[in-house]
Amino acid sequence: MTGYIIREATPDDAAAILVHNEIIANEPDNGITRGPGENMTLEEEQTFLKNSLATDNWLMLVAITPESEAIGILGFQGGRRKANRHEGEFGISVNPEWRDKGVGSALIQHMLAWAKGTGFITRVGLTVMTHNERAFHVYKKMGFELEGCKRAALFKEGRYVDVYMMGLLLMDRT
Repeated sequence: MTGYIIREATPDDAAAILVHNEIIANEPDNGITRGPGENMTLEEEQTFLKNSLATDNWLMLVAITPESEAIGILGFQGGRRKANRHEGEFGISVNPEWRDKGVGSALIQHMLAWAKGTGFITRVGLTVMTHNERAFHVYKKMGFELEGCKRAALFKEGRYVDVYMMGLLLMDRT
């Protein structure tokens, strides 16, 4: 027993996800683009989750404890046009006390299984801050390849931050 399950998030998870997001946003030098106080309202989060469920190339996963605490989330958004609906990017965050316990890797594995199961998603991308070495190595271990670097892509905590762009092809290009 891992102490949590991973499943697709529903609008009923909105409050737990907002608590999780605020924990991560208030963490110094966090690896996400959202800052303290930049969360959606409960209604906005519920609408977002409802839209995610209704869109065939979007996915919102939650790692949740039996006590309904969201300890990790992963959101994947695919392209909105015919030319790019086969690809998308994801973002992920795990509560500090649950890191290094396989939660992030399990979320990514669930997302990749879902993507392969769609029959049409063939590319998964992400960005990761260049100083987030732990996350970068996890992504490399899972098969993601470095595709480039966006310099000064983010402005966080009073400084510009570079991000790596990484991708994983789920198909053979030949």
